[in-house]
Order: sequence, then structure tokens, then C-alpha cells
Amino acid sequence: MQNFKATFVATAVFVQAAYSAESDKKWFEEMVIGPAWSNTFCDEFKVEPGKRAAALKGILLDLGDDQRALFDTETLRLVTAYQGGIHWGGTPWTGDHGALMGLKNENPLFNTAAAPGWADASGSFEDKRPIPGYGNLAHASYQGYFRHGGTIVLDYRVHGAPVLENVQSKEGVLTRSFQMGKRERDLVLFLADEAGAFTVEADGSAAKSASGLEVFATGGAKLSADAKLPNRLLARFAKGEAVDAQIAFARGAAPKPSAAPDFKVLTAGGPALYPEILETQGIVSGNPTEPYVTDIVTLPTDNPWKANLRFGGFDFIDEDSAALSSWNGDVWVVRGLKGDWSRLKWQRIASGLFETLGLKVVDGKIYVNGRDQITQLIDLNGDGETDHFKVFNRDVIISSNFHEFAFDLQTDREGNFYFAKASPVRGGGRGFDRILPHHGIVAKISPDGGKFEVIATGLRAPGGMSVGPNGEVTTGENEGTWQPACKINFATKAQLPVFFGTEDSRHDLTEAPFTEPLCYLPMDVDNSGGGQVWVPKTAKFGVNEGDLLHLSYGQSSIYRVLPVPRGKTLQGGVVKMPIKLLSSAMRARFHPDGSLYVIGFRGWQTNAATEAAFQRIRYHEGAVVPVPNRLEYTSTGVRLHFADALDPELANDPTSFSAERWKYVRGPQYGSGQFSVDHPDEAAEEAALKSESKAVRVRDTVAIESAKLGEDGQSVDLTLAGWRPAMQLKVSFDLEDKGGEILKGDLYSTVYPD
Repeated sequence: MQNFKATFVATAVFVQAAYSAESDKKWFEEMVIGPAWSNTFCDEFKVEPGKRAAALKGILLDLGDDQRALFDTETLRLVTAYQGGIHWGGTPWTGDHGALMGLKNENPLFNTAAAPGWADASGSFEDKRPIPGYGNLAHASYQGYFRHGGTIVLDYRVHGAPVLENVQSKEGVLTRSFQMGKRERDLVLFLADEAGAFTVEADGSAAKSASGLEVFATGGAKLSADAKLPNRLLARFAKGEAVDAQIAFARGAAPKPSAAPDFKVLTAGGPALYPEILETQGIVSGNPTEPYVTDIVTLPTDNPWKANLRFGGFDFIDEDSAALSSWNGDVWVVRGLKGDWSRLKWQRIASGLFETLGLKVVDGKIYVNGRDQITQLIDLNGDGETDHFKVFNRDVIISSNFHEFAFDLQTDREGNFYFAKASPVRGGGRGFDRILPHHGIVAKISPDGGKFEVIATGLRAPGGMSVGPNGEVTTGENEGTWQPACKINFATKAQLPVFFGTEDSRHDLTEAPFTEPLCYLPMDVDNSGGGQVWVPKTAKFGVNEGDLLHLSYGQSSIYRVLPVPRGKTLQGGVVKMPIKLLSSAMRARFHPDGSLYVIGFRGWQTNAATEAAFQRIRYHEGAVVPVPNRLEYTSTGVRLHFADALDPELANDPTSFSAERWKYVRGPQYGSGQFSVDHPDEAAEEAALKSESKAVRVRDTVAIESAKLGEDGQSVDLTLAGWRPAMQLKVSFDLEDKGGEILKGDLYSTVYPD
């Protein structure tokens, strides 16, 4: 992991360097990931580097002395065991938009072909999943793992029987040790594939392949060659009571069993991997003179593990502490938020998770959302560090595409969990790879993790989401195929399930109409959306309870959403809040003290000034918030409401305002140009369905026929020439309140037909 220069930039945020100061290694070659690393891995290093996935939901086990083993958590098979390193790939690591993380396993101890790791009830190893190659097995399920120091114990079920497994490597011998619960049927394990056939001892205790792999079994496991594929070695565990067993592998020498692990000890919590508590000094701004002031929760970028701290999810544990998850699979806890911030204490509590871009704390329990699953992090021995990585839900189906990020993690009042998932965009952004059932969706998971359902489809790249106080669901969305511009999706609880527009990821909602967004946003307003946050009653932020704020990852901005009723749903617009951020805006949550905390990082397609930031935004109580607090559409135009009394002269002057409108073309091309509403060009719009039109930029200038200050003194009625619906309406205002405070900005909204 790269170091960060110990130099404050802008207002004192560390800037990340491309290479370590101490060596020529790249940052990801130095980051300490830990003994278990969840990712999509390729083991075809010699044949097709970084292209073919060996395990979509894999865990790479670091066994020490440069020994590694890859376990596929969907098929529950040990894919490969080898001595060697990593062939680096993957977007969060190298920035590559195609190549996978590869394994340098040119000379493996053994490999297994793509198949279930355990036989089904008929004794078959055929892949009978609804979509072969993808998803969970019906007869076996991964439950998570335990960590004891650097030792990993895998936890899964096979035909209902609990299985704990520990993989170790020592002096050229790899052992798989099992503790199995009571079994109602025989369990058959797929061990290895070889170039030549296996010869098996009569008692099933030992086997040897023609190419030199030797295997030895103890504890009741019986070895056999597959009847149909004699080059495939199996192990049978007879039905019965609980049993401990071990299988040892070596090449060119007889393997010797090792001492059996104490599973009771290994699953009870062990020594911390990251015992150091790191301290940083927060930067608290002085007395504000503007409406909002930004404080910096200084990150522990100069950490012993050279861990990359691009945080993409967070939540508060209590008033004094928060948990944060990073794009590179770390989870950290920071304490000291209630104090003066002179000694913020950071603890790295977990590592090796899979692109964790969402985190939620429920009743003190930390849940993180990665591409592979939602994981509950459990500290078994009270040292603060995670000992049990427990599966909460892993029904989501994934592919190896670089772009199908799993964004955010939210809950509703009933305790259901939600996240948004992107579609598998091809490198370059145009079109999609193979679409699978959970691409481009919003998922809802029951409070116990047992039920997974799709409540929205048709997403391309949502960036983040929110769940409102009444079950409303919102997401961001990025311009691209079938998405003419960035936008804010909105659906009431009663509308669900809904289709948000990307035809390739429509899925089962074949007859569902396109659920139009609350509003569209041009690229200079938001070129890459983040999440949204609803304003709670406890907020002290100069806005109204129940308001919605939209975050822009691309423009590093926060927007106030001004909704307008539209039948049983909403339309409306956004205005930019006068808040300055040091990095992108990805996630935000209100602290119990009423302030807003925001995290963001710099990946690509963002103007973020720094690599990452965690900030607190405080409102200067009583200060004028220089943007409208409410929007209405009238029969002749718009009505803008402000929180303070307006200067009458400026409010009644039409020249204090200006307006433009335009429309987009929704179709299979990447994004859309801007087309006239007042003078439609049908030929140009038709052409936009067949070829990209982003070079077209035709905006109608709309005359402000009149401006009239309302009787309340805080609203202005604008009569717009030729008032009509428009996919994009921009209204600019330059006003003052009665105290002389400047109220200046731009409203970007969408107006639908009545």
C-alpha cells in the first residue's frame, strides 16, 4: 500500500503518493491485506492472464512462507494450492477495467476443475445451479469464517451438516483439517484433478497420481478415484456422529498428517492482527462566518500496514465512534468524536473484504456490504478486532465484470437492509457484458438476512442510495447506455417494484413502465452520483426535517433536493449547497448532535481534490442558507421559496432571474445530447437513437415575463414564457434578503406533463 506524504494540502488532508517512499514497489504490493482475502480471482496466469475467473467469490488464504490456497465460497471447493505470489489486477488495486486479480500458480500443488466441491444427494458433481457457474449451491452453503491470529477456519454446511475446515501448509505438506457435525447422509468431497489416474490403497487411506501427487487421509475419510473420471480424487465421510478428519497433500513425497487443530480454541477469538491504536488530531474549524463550516476527521494514512483508506461506507456506532469501510476491503473504527478531536483513536478491525462500499450499524452490530455478500463483523474476545466474519446474506449473483459495484447499505424502519448494484458495463463505458439476474438492481434483505428480493431493476451505475422515513427508495444514476443524463431515481413504497430505465437490466419487470426520475442532472452538475440522505428531526443543519440531500461523487458537492408532487410520486429539482468538500461526496449520515458527516474518495470520473476525506459539516446556527427551501410549479412557471424575507426590489425584478430548458433522448446510445423543447428537431432526435449525440447542445433561452414577490415576503412567482414541461429546466437567481445577504445560485429541475 502506498504511503501518504506527511504534508497537509488544502486544509490539511494527506495526499496519497503513487509509490512508496521507501521502495519502488507500487502501493498495492506493500499493503498488508491479512490472512484471508475475498475477491474474484483468476488462476490461468500462464494461459490467459487475468481473464478467466477461477472463483467469482473466492477467498485467498495466506498460509505463510509464500504458500497460498484459493477457496471458492460458492462451490465450496479448494480451487488451487501453490507457492507463489499475485498477478495484480482489479479496478480498486491497479485501476484496470478488465484484468482480474491473478494467481502466480504456474506449479501448483494441485488444482480442481470448475465444479461443486461437494457431491449433491445423488452423488453428482454436476453444476445444477439455475445458471451454471453462478450463485449458491442448493445442497451446500458458505457461512463465513473465524480468524485466530493468522489462522483461518472456514465455516459451511453440506446437506445440513455443519463443517469447520482449516487449511495449513508446512514443509511441503498441505493439510485440510475438518470438524464435522452429525451427518444424515454420506458426504463426498472433490479433492483434486491430475493429468493421470489415481491409484488408491485398498483401505482408502492413501492415494497417488501418475503425475506424483500423494494424498493421505485420517479420521474416517476414505479416498477413492471418481468412477467416471479416474484422474479426479474424492473423499467420502460416512454418515454418523460428529467426527474430526484430516487430508494431507504432497508432491513427490509421502505426506504426513499434522497435529489436529483445536477448533474450539480457533473459533473463540484470538490474538489481534492489528493491535496498534493509531492517533490523529482532528482539524476543527474556528467560529464560522459562513452558513457551513467543515471539520476534518484526519485519517491514519501513515499506518503500519500501508492500508489504503479510500472509505466508501460508514455509520455511527454511538455518539463517540464510527465504523468505516474502504474500497480495498478494510474496516476501521474511530473513537473520540464527542471530544475536542485532539486525540482521535483509530483501530483497524477487519481486512481482506471484497470492495466494501457500504456499512450499517444496527443495535451496535457492524454489517458491511461487499460485492460478494453482506457480512456481520463479530468480536469474540473483546479486543475490538473482528474474529468472526459471519455471512448475513450472500444471495447476490455476481460476475467477474469490473463495474458491477455493490453500493451502500441502508435500513428501513422495519429493519430491512437495502443496497444498489451496478450493471456490468464494458470497459470504456458503452454497452454491457452478460447480464445476470442481480445486475442493475436495488436489493432488499429481511432483518434476519434470510430473504433476498429485488425491488428495483434497470440501474446502470447508481453510486449510492437511500431509504426514506416512509419506505421511499432513491438512488443516484450515471449517464450511459439507456441513461441520457445523470439523475435521481425516486419511488414510493407503494410503487415498488419499479424499473429505472436501463433496458439491458430490466429482468423480470418486462411489462413495467419506465419509472421516470425525480429529476435529471446535466454533467456539469453531477457527472457521477453518490448516495442520498434524509434529514432527521434531530438535525441542526439549516434545512427542514424530511428534506432530501443528494451527494455528487463526480462534482464533490452536496445538493438540496426540492421535490414537487406529481400524482402519487415526485418530480422536482436540486440546488447546490454552499459546502466545500476536500474529496468526493459518496456517503453521508447525520450524527446525533445534528451535524452531517461525509466520506468520499477519488477513484475515477471525479474532481475530488484529495484521495480521501472524512469530514463533519456544521451549520452556523442562524446563518442565512442562500438557496431556496421549497419549489412549486404553477400554471405559468415556478415559485421559489426562501427561509428569509427577500429584498423586494430584487425579487420583483425579472432581470434577477434567467432560465433555460432542454430535453434529452433516452435510447441505447451512451448518454444524450441536449435538444430543443421549444423547436423540436425530430430528425436530430431520431438520429440520437442510432448514434451518439453528446456533441449536440441546443438549449432554449426562456424569457422571464414577470417576477412577483409573494405576500409572505419569502417567495417569488416567476412567469416563464411558453411555460411547458421540460426534461431539464435551469432557473438562475441573484437576490438578496432584507439583511443584504446574497442569495445566488442555479436550480436544475425536471417538469413532467400534468
